[in-house]
Amino acid sequence: MKRAFYAYSSQKPDLLEDIRTAVKKINETSPEVTISTWENYSISGKYIIDGILDGISSCDLFMCDLTYLNYNVLYELGYAIGLGKKIWITLNTTHPRASVNYKSLSLLTTIGYASYQNSNDLQGKFFSDLPYVDTDKRNITIPDQNVDRHLLYLKCEAATSASSELSDRISKSNIPTKIDDISEERQPLSWYLSILPNAFGVIIHFHTVGSEFEAHQDVARKALIAGLAKGMGLNTLLLAHSPFERPLDYHDEIREHKNSNTCGKITKDWLEPITNEYREMLEEHREYTTERKAVNKLSSFKLGDYVAENENHDLIDYFMETAEFREAITAQQILFVGRKGTGKTANLINLRSKMSADKRNFVVVIQPQGHEFEGVLTIMEQMQYSSEQGHFIESIWKYLIYTEISRQYYEYLNTLPLHVEKTEDEKKFMEFVVQHKRVIDADFTLRLENIVGDLRAVDQYDSVEQQRTKISEYLHKNMLGNLRLHLGGVLRKKENVKILIDNLDKGWNDSADLSSLGDLLFGLLSVVHKITGEFQRNDYRHEGVNLTLVVFLRSDIFSRIMSHAPERDKIATKRLNWSDPNLLFQVIEKRINFSSNGITSPSTFWKDYFTEKVNGLPLRDYVKNLIIPRPRDIILLFKLALEKAVNNGHKIVEEEDFKEVEYKYSEYALLSLFPENGKRIEDLESILYEFVGRNAILSRPELEECISLNASTDNIDSIVQVLCEMTFLGMEVTDGVFEYYSDRRPEKITNKLAIRHSERTGQPINYKINPAFYKYLDIIT
Repeated sequence: MKRAFYAYSSQKPDLLEDIRTAVKKINETSPEVTISTWENYSISGKYIIDGILDGISSCDLFMCDLTYLNYNVLYELGYAIGLGKKIWITLNTTHPRASVNYKSLSLLTTIGYASYQNSNDLQGKFFSDLPYVDTDKRNITIPDQNVDRHLLYLKCEAATSASSELSDRISKSNIPTKIDDISEERQPLSWYLSILPNAFGVIIHFHTVGSEFEAHQDVARKALIAGLAKGMGLNTLLLAHSPFERPLDYHDEIREHKNSNTCGKITKDWLEPITNEYREMLEEHREYTTERKAVNKLSSFKLGDYVAENENHDLIDYFMETAEFREAITAQQILFVGRKGTGKTANLINLRSKMSADKRNFVVVIQPQGHEFEGVLTIMEQMQYSSEQGHFIESIWKYLIYTEISRQYYEYLNTLPLHVEKTEDEKKFMEFVVQHKRVIDADFTLRLENIVGDLRAVDQYDSVEQQRTKISEYLHKNMLGNLRLHLGGVLRKKENVKILIDNLDKGWNDSADLSSLGDLLFGLLSVVHKITGEFQRNDYRHEGVNLTLVVFLRSDIFSRIMSHAPERDKIATKRLNWSDPNLLFQVIEKRINFSSNGITSPSTFWKDYFTEKVNGLPLRDYVKNLIIPRPRDIILLFKLALEKAVNNGHKIVEEEDFKEVEYKYSEYALLSLFPENGKRIEDLESILYEFVGRNAILSRPELEECISLNASTDNIDSIVQVLCEMTFLGMEVTDGVFEYYSDRRPEKITNKLAIRHSERTGQPINYKINPAFYKYLDIIT
């Protein structure tokens, strides 16, 4: 007789009645299967996790009810998947948000579920689906171990000091790490399953109880992965900000921290044996990777990860240098603008690597966290800042950048071998930093708080206007002047001091005061050329320094900042534009090590290993029409197609391989919209799912009707604008020709062309859903 285990929430009486009744009837009537539940393993009503996990380990079929996305149930589901059990999921669809909640947990959308409305319905579904038959044929398979090993790190959604400390600890360990950052991407279950079997370990960081930063579905995702890691027997560290409401299943495994120091200490101790293991096997692993032989040519092609943050170690080997990248090497100041996935981080990583390789250069990477932006904005608000006080903001940015250069160069000097003698200028510089440690060696917010606090103490009776003026004067005449003097002395012989500023979108997503944040970011863009000019000045007091500055900014943020900018022409901008499909295909070609695979040229690669056509179109046209034109998208599509071809036993990537992975790519494309949305559209998930099964082309009235089901009619114009900015929608600009926003030309021109076409035809503007989303949303074409 087969044994099944049924997991469900203990907190919902309406569910308990239906499930208990159905289980009782099934056990009474079926000679082939018996179902036990978590309640069979409780003692006097007390929840006993060890008994529950034993019950799951010994069952043939794992059943669970996810009507409410209960954290304990999801942990048990992950545990069952990790053990390789067959899975059967149920949903009570009388609860209005049951299916929406299930879809919101994007990890499970490809698995499917059995819907029911009462106990008889549940019993009937069980006997019609017969999930207990063929339990050796698992419906969620774990792939074979990959040779490449990584640490898996699920970041906290709130960019706190503890989160920054944890990320720094992991980064400094040099262990190859795959980062799951919900602000960047939402990953499907297959992504985790491809990493976990051979992972060094797993770190999962939760926020605190009642957190506004960590959505219910994000905590649910972490609970599932925690269970998955447990089932696979992986070394796992579960961290949480205190106070944290611990789910019973992993209550004893959670390590709470009240501050960043405690978080760092816990992480350091946990990482130490893994770091030692990594160092010991590194050389052996490299040799094995170099010598391994592929079963066939296709399995030997390695495209790397489609998220640049996850491949710092390998990206340098196959990064494609564009004209924009080469200009960034030599430009005095430049602003890189692009959507998520267009290569901003990849450019930063390779700029840092290429410039740092020459010891005559010094590279400073500045990546402020979201909480640091919030802290700066709070201080600005306390100073009763207004947008006219641009000089005050410029002073803040100069101070933050000057002190960051000083902090990092001080660290560099401290790491030099003892036999390297420091110059007099370097000794004076280090003395100055030590004397002013409070306002130099701290995160952005603390630096600013300390300097403001010191100045307020000088004269508490000054007006806010006087305090603000005093801060600007003090920063320029004292701190900034002294730092410029000392930095000139220690950096004057450097060929190039390159400042790279990134992460500016983190605060944008998390902050409620977008107007002030826009002023703050515009202040940075305005002060860039002033900083480079001040450092290059060489006079009787200052040594000239060849300082250059590169800023990376998301295109939607840049557009909103520039709409209020008085002097746009002063900001040198380079847009990361991938509208040329040939350029995108070169990204794939660059990642193939032709010589090691016996391939003489890119043309041979495409001819010998890929189908010529898909859906009657040449491969390049098919890909161009399917994906959002970004490196991240084309890398993912080809990775999926290559994996599918290998699994199908094909010698080349066939048409069917591409068609079979369209759904996975489409799912990824949709999930990538949520981090990019930030907080611009409330309940974006429900709005997007209303497009399921609709026509690809919608008139303006049809579009408004669709959106109004989940949003106020007052917000429709702004929602349509955001959907166009994210290229979910394109607009008809001439008969049958739809244009999506791109960096090829300004959005205003696309809007105007659509309006003109509508006026000529006498019809409302027509919109078209991007083909990237067709498969996942089952769009009718």
